[in-house]
Amino acid sequence: MSTGSARPLEDAYRISQHDLVTWASELTGLDTLDAYQLVSQAGQAPVGNVCDTNYTMVAKMPKAYLGAADVYEGAHARLRTLGSQYTS
Repeated sequence: MSTGSARPLEDAYRISQHDLVTWASELTGLDTLDAYQLVSQAGQAPVGNVCDTNYTMVAKMPKAYLGAADVYEGAHARLRTLGSQYTS
C-alpha cells in the first residue's frame, strides 16, 4: 500500500500509483512497464481524504500478486513467532 498527498487530486493519485508501481517492480524484478500493467489490473485506488488542505489517494494491491517477494523483510514471520510465545 502506498499513499500520495497533494493538490490537485490527480497529482495525489499519480504519486500513489507511481510509488506502488516502482515498489512492485523492485520487489518482483518485473520491468517497470510490466509492474505498471500488474498494478493497473490488480490494484485498487480508494480515496483517503478530500476535505483537508491536501488530497490523499491510496494505491494498494494484495501481496499474493507479488509472488514470493519478501515484502517486509520477514517481519510477518518474526511477529508470528513472537505471538506464538504468548498464545501457548
